[in-house]
Amino acid sequence: MKKTKTITIILLIALLFSCNQKTPQYTINGIFKDGIGELLILEDVSDKYSIKTIDSMRVDANGNFSFSGPSFGEIKEVRLSIAGTRFKDEILIEDTIVNVNIIQKVITEKYTKSIFKVERSKEDALYAKLKANYKERRNIWGGKTNKLVVANKKEEIGDEELAKACEKLDVDFITEMLDTLSNYPNNYATAFYIKNYMLGYDPLPSVEEAFSNLTDNIKNSKEATPITSRLEVIKRSFVGGTPDDFSIPSLDGGETSLYQYRGKVLLIDCWATWCGPCIKEMPHIGEIYNEFHPKGLEVLGISYDRKETKWRNFLKKNEYVVWDQASSLKEWNCPSAKVFAVNTIPETILIDKNGVIVARGLKGDKLKTKIKEILAVE
Repeated sequence: MKKTKTITIILLIALLFSCNQKTPQYTINGIFKDGIGELLILEDVSDKYSIKTIDSMRVDANGNFSFSGPSFGEIKEVRLSIAGTRFKDEILIEDTIVNVNIIQKVITEKYTKSIFKVERSKEDALYAKLKANYKERRNIWGGKTNKLVVANKKEEIGDEELAKACEKLDVDFITEMLDTLSNYPNNYATAFYIKNYMLGYDPLPSVEEAFSNLTDNIKNSKEATPITSRLEVIKRSFVGGTPDDFSIPSLDGGETSLYQYRGKVLLIDCWATWCGPCIKEMPHIGEIYNEFHPKGLEVLGISYDRKETKWRNFLKKNEYVVWDQASSLKEWNCPSAKVFAVNTIPETILIDKNGVIVARGLKGDKLKTKIKEILAVE
């Protein structure tokens, strides 16, 4: 009988102990005193090409809100935003409580800004530090670049000197960031920085170097999966790579696919009606088409517009644009932007008869020379 009592007591203690064990979860508690009734959205942005809504709620009558849920198992990048506005903040959340205070600041009579003040975890604080460092260095880079451009316009330096100086600034900027990231190889924050600030923007070798410096546990994490998969896409999207096929609506109402041009030399011109440099460059694309289309060159313009009327009206008004045109009308969400890792326009992509990319970003005489080389014409 005594033994039975002992077993019963042990089982009760175990039951009580298990009941007191909290299931790991994340919690975001917030105050938004000026936002009573506003709809807040919490999204998973670990993969920017597959953003998912986690939860949404309205700020209560006391100006409070709270999001919570089961653990993600790893540090997760989420975006908290005010629906219908551009105000948002990215946060790295762990299995802890994150406190957020959203404050409205009146900038002008007609403009009020929402500021997110976040009590950040260790990883999130490092991520914020890396982002601030990027912004500071970017401003310095931009200031120096602008001075060079102004000097070139004043004919104080020539075009060749301008190009070399700008190239050095670009290299120095990336080198400084690689040095900074090398100090944090075992942090999720570094991986998220590589994904959001380097991947698709910086030269492929630099991105690969930054990623290779990470420790194995970070490289092999679920949160690093979008980086490895995107690196494979980028490798296929630059010189020497064979990009994946995609299909988007054409100007005539049909569908245009990349692979329908297989067996032909193809020049892709990524542009938009809202892009001034694109419009400035377009007459030159027309000259190339007129000169080389009879010799076997195909040209495809892919617009990153969103408004169909504006896109069609521009092409109707500029009748010299007679080469193929297509657009998903999704701006940067166009399938071509993902396949070609396009993040700035205008962008030219030259593809040979085998579907292999032979040049990117060429303009003027350099573009003409490369086309002549591929077509084997004088």
